[in-house]
Amino acid sequence: MKKILSVLLIIMVCFIAIISFGCNKSKLSGTYEGTLPAADCPGLQTLITFNSDGTFHMEETFLERDVEPRITDGKWTLDGDIIRFTDNDYKFEYKLISEKEIRWAPNGEEITGTDLNWSLFKK
Repeated sequence: MKKILSVLLIIMVCFIAIISFGCNKSKLSGTYEGTLPAADCPGLQTLITFNSDGTFHMEETFLERDVEPRITDGKWTLDGDIIRFTDNDYKFEYKLISEKEIRWAPNGEEITGTDLNWSLFKK
């Protein structure tokens, strides 16, 4: 009887963990956009679409520059409040601020001490 209860408890804990992880990922599904600071132009218009299957599509457009937008497609994972994006060798991170806001966070560290906007907001 104890073995059966132990097995049921383990199954229940695993089930709750899977549901919780899935809920977090589904909350992020959608498109976030905003204009991030750029060194050599007025800004970098950034649009990231999170797909519920763990993939993403990102478009980055340099404002007032005559260059093609940079398109990146890859996978994303959520580790606590850090969103990790990977596309082959290209890796970057954002911090989950709320269901409606993510903020660029190089190496998982939020940028502080500046008035510049590093956030993207859900459409």
